[in-house]
Amino acid sequence: MLVRYSWCGSQLFSSGSTETSEDLVPEDLIPLEPAGDFHGEMDGNRRPRVIVGHNVGFDRSFIREQYYVMGPKTRFIDTMSLHIAVSGLTSLQRVLYVAKKAGSKRKEVLEHEEETTKRGTFPSFEWTKESSLNNLGDVYQLYCKGAPPEKHLRDVFVTGSVEDVKQDFQALMSYCAEDVRATHAIFQQIWPEFKLRFPHPVTLAGMLEMGTSYLPVNKNWKKYVNQSQAKFDELQNEVNSTLYKLAADACGLLENEKYKKDVWLWDLDWSAKKIKFRKSQNSENVDSRGSQMESKRSPVVLLYPKWFSELCPRDLDGLKPEPSKLTMQRRVAPKLLRLVWNGFPLHYDATHGWGYLVPCIHYSQEELELMHQEQLQLQASGKPEPDINFPFQSLIEVCWQTKPDWIESSELRALPVNEKLLEDTILRLQDSTAATEDASQLWEDLHELQPFRNKRKLTNQVEHIGEGPFLDVVPGCEFYKLPHKDGAGKRVGNPLAKDFQSKIEQGVLRSVTGNEAEMVLKHGNMCSYWKNNVDRIRGQMVIRLMHKNLPNQVTSNGLYEEGSFYGAIIPRVITAGTVTRRAVEATWLTASNAYTDRIGSELKAMVQCPVGYHFVGADVDSQELWIAAILGDAYFAGEHGCTAFGWMTLQGNKADGTDLHSKTANLVGISREQAKIFNYGRIYGAGQKFAEQMLMKFSHHLTKDQAKMKAKAMFQATKGRRVRAKQSVKEDSDSDEKSFGKLTQWEGGSESHMFNMLEEIAQSNEPRTPVLGCCISRALEPRNVNTEFMTSRVNWVVQSSAVDYLHLMLVCMRWLLETFEINGRFCISIHDEVRYLIKSEDRYRAALALQITNLLTRSMFAYKLGMLDLPQSVAFFSSIDIDKCLRKEVTMDCVTPSNPLGLEKGYGIQPGEALDIYEVLRKTNSSLQKT
Repeated sequence: MLVRYSWCGSQLFSSGSTETSEDLVPEDLIPLEPAGDFHGEMDGNRRPRVIVGHNVGFDRSFIREQYYVMGPKTRFIDTMSLHIAVSGLTSLQRVLYVAKKAGSKRKEVLEHEEETTKRGTFPSFEWTKESSLNNLGDVYQLYCKGAPPEKHLRDVFVTGSVEDVKQDFQALMSYCAEDVRATHAIFQQIWPEFKLRFPHPVTLAGMLEMGTSYLPVNKNWKKYVNQSQAKFDELQNEVNSTLYKLAADACGLLENEKYKKDVWLWDLDWSAKKIKFRKSQNSENVDSRGSQMESKRSPVVLLYPKWFSELCPRDLDGLKPEPSKLTMQRRVAPKLLRLVWNGFPLHYDATHGWGYLVPCIHYSQEELELMHQEQLQLQASGKPEPDINFPFQSLIEVCWQTKPDWIESSELRALPVNEKLLEDTILRLQDSTAATEDASQLWEDLHELQPFRNKRKLTNQVEHIGEGPFLDVVPGCEFYKLPHKDGAGKRVGNPLAKDFQSKIEQGVLRSVTGNEAEMVLKHGNMCSYWKNNVDRIRGQMVIRLMHKNLPNQVTSNGLYEEGSFYGAIIPRVITAGTVTRRAVEATWLTASNAYTDRIGSELKAMVQCPVGYHFVGADVDSQELWIAAILGDAYFAGEHGCTAFGWMTLQGNKADGTDLHSKTANLVGISREQAKIFNYGRIYGAGQKFAEQMLMKFSHHLTKDQAKMKAKAMFQATKGRRVRAKQSVKEDSDSDEKSFGKLTQWEGGSESHMFNMLEEIAQSNEPRTPVLGCCISRALEPRNVNTEFMTSRVNWVVQSSAVDYLHLMLVCMRWLLETFEINGRFCISIHDEVRYLIKSEDRYRAALALQITNLLTRSMFAYKLGMLDLPQSVAFFSSIDIDKCLRKEVTMDCVTPSNPLGLEKGYGIQPGEALDIYEVLRKTNSSLQKT
């Protein structure tokens, strides 16, 4: 019998004020354990419980006992995670699914259809019948075939007040009960399917353990938030003040129409507009940059260019108009900063987005003739001709300043040929009266300048990586689009966005106006992390643990400060948030390491354990590379290191440049860190096109052809080339093998055998991971997708096997903790890091348990792939980290703009310990037993 009940907070029925205190405490949350059990100590009397919910990680964050340091034995099953594992969609499939339901033909749909047609097949949408989006309503429809529960009342809980809940209490309780009924019905349908597709008990046990993530914090959390916000506000004010000053200074160009000679500002709207504002009684002068219309009485009216007036609020009160609407996101900001890309001025075009202008001074007679013909075609097409009031001479002068080696100014100026014609032509290009002049005549005059150009001897020809040149933007100039992170065909909307931060750091994108503009770029970079993450960080639900809520391990410690802030955060983890079953969470699972030039990037280090406890964890060394390598070794000869890829993984050394990343870096001519992106991307199924895009992103001087050549060389050396498979299959066979592309295989590359193994698994009738036998999502099964989504299917083999690895580790570690009475709990897994909260006296035994866990996990992988031994080089973690906070390395001081003193001086956190297997054995006397 299904019994439904609801818990309601005391605030809902209290007759007094409903205002809450600044800090949430456990008493504000839902109790599920017996009353009086405050400390959450590990005891044998508490009953294990299982709670089922849809996106249950959200519900878990409102349960009182989950915030206790050691926590209860309650575990959580998420029906959304079960659905994603059984029938989840890839990101591309999600777009196609929504588009198909809506009958849309958006760009992604057309590209997918085109790609499928190229392979000689038609898109299959059978997978849409066996999957859905992840929300409760769609999942209910998929598995229960009924009308989805109504969700319109949900908004009351999101945006409503306590009074709103009181007034509609019965309807809201009915809504909650209906959600419970729908979740129960989904669970009844999906549970048997999940057990069939994920038969190994470690899969479920690993998901249950992942659902217990826990992050302790203390008084330093509020300090971190306040310091980061204060530093952000300080730098943002400096940025805004500088932008305001640059905008006000630019208004001075209105005098005598000087703006017409400015390469960046010439195309703004300079039509004069009146700005009215109330002048302070004590003010004596009005901004001299405007033309004063009325000075002796209030209000004051000034003339300013229209683009400036649009940046000012309507109601002005002060000494002068202030463009308070001006931010780094405004289109005028890059113009005011006078940005250049590799020395060439930036320009915005309505059709192509942001790009840069290159003067046409190095063209041959034939090239100029072709450009002239294109101009004539443009005229004949009836399209409006581009505005030709462009300050061409100013562009030449900027390039002389920024690209002297390119333009060789001294030689250029010394040539006497046709200088008068050049000067006249430039003047006509600048002259506003030339707007109606036949542009073709200007091109003909530029042809006459050809002898002047032919004598140029270029010593440093610039290669351009953006799309282009486009000759229909500004006559006499080439326009190149700034490279977009998503590749060709995309428009860059803001060159100051975070995608261009690396280019600013490299000096590719910079300002030519001096220190003020450079400061804006630098500070903009420093503010970017906090700006992008502040809402998520401030939105963390931090529960304060009072003295009675803390275990004796904390309160009896000599360093315990009664009355100080001790608290915890429950990350709202979706334990299988992708089709590869990777866990997903918006803030913590994607948290970066600390950077010296990023405000707030020390976020992870603010997770600090209470007194009497330590974090114990490790970074899994090249986990996914090893998994891919051992799959290739098993495919080839069944011996560790029998392939080139496998040998590099086992024996390669970073110091002498023999590891995979160093080899790739040397082959392509990039840094080792950049090579990691190529290697992981290739193993995940990314193709040569991805490599070309990344090469051009990392090396701005590369042309498309150069990037293509380098990418091709890298793929031939690593992945190899496709050849016809050696097994005998008839050409006209209609077998599944042919339809799934099994007539070809890879050979000749260091990773060929690995890719053959991955594709063999991905193309099998029922793809399963080789270790725990987990099945691919029904939405990616060959019977539903034919040969489509191959990249995602190959990616699934590696990443889903990595999830098997993590689940094996979590379950094995839990077993060792309980068997040997090591007092601790799982905290979090970020990327390839795993961290546990352990009682201080048990920390070295926990370190040994973690080493043994890695040994057993890798042994399980080897055994399942038919190998009965394991190389010592991968048997143990290179080091176990024992620390008081979360950070990448135990010696990282995490100095940032918001933490200039570092962790040790700013927060009193000493460096931790990093112990290899030999040091751990010495610390524990080679035993997990208590001494």
